[in-house]
Amino acid sequence: MKIEGFGLTDIGKKRKLNEDSFGLFPENGLYVVADGMGGHAGGEIASRLAVDNVEEFIKLSANRDDITWPFEIDESKSKDENRLNVAIRLANSRIFHEALINKKLNGMGTTIVTALFAESHLYIGHVGDSRAYLIKNDEIRQLTDDHSVVYEQMRLGVLSKEDAKTHSLRNVLTKALGTEPDIRVDMRTEKPEAGNIYLFCTDGLTNMLTDEEMHNIVKNESNNIENACRELIAAANRNGGIDNITVIILKIV
Repeated sequence: MKIEGFGLTDIGKKRKLNEDSFGLFPENGLYVVADGMGGHAGGEIASRLAVDNVEEFIKLSANRDDITWPFEIDESKSKDENRLNVAIRLANSRIFHEALINKKLNGMGTTIVTALFAESHLYIGHVGDSRAYLIKNDEIRQLTDDHSVVYEQMRLGVLSKEDAKTHSLRNVLTKALGTEPDIRVDMRTEKPEAGNIYLFCTDGLTNMLTDEEMHNIVKNESNNIENACRELIAAANRNGGIDNITVIILKIV
């Protein structure tokens, strides 16, 4: 399985600081997007810690059985799904404890959405409202469920998708890395096929563009994923760019 990957981040039109982070680590089959939050430089630090700590554990645990796992192994899941789950929980713990020892960072946290390709599978782990999408057969499908107040109300049928976009609580998360000592990570397993395109992004993109708009841009630039990333960010900025914008596109070829 060959993967083409490209990622890009942009400060947007309204923010003074870019608190998003991302990482592409093709040698380990790992791709990470994180959207930080917190006063001072807290959000920027939290998102960077998330990316670095996930990458560190995935790299450390590859092809090795002699390492000490910081959390228990779920016997019902594959080794690689456990690796990603533990890596994200470890990142959560590191961010939480960093905020405890540094008062200036109190309250910092971050969303995260990750992709790990291993043994012909794609494992997706996420916390917060950064998202993963699959673009296939002229359709776009959201693969993750936001951990947010508004998304929960949508699932319950209290809010429509249209009302959610302008709701005063649309940016309030129900779960994020670094806000508690341990956290439950949402995990998903996919079977990648040639031609599949995966989009991973922060809400700086999804709050500015509809799923249809994102789909059209990626489809039109499907032969050049770098251009697709640039066009997505440009479109989000044209629509207001009210937040930092980060995207990773992966294409199975």
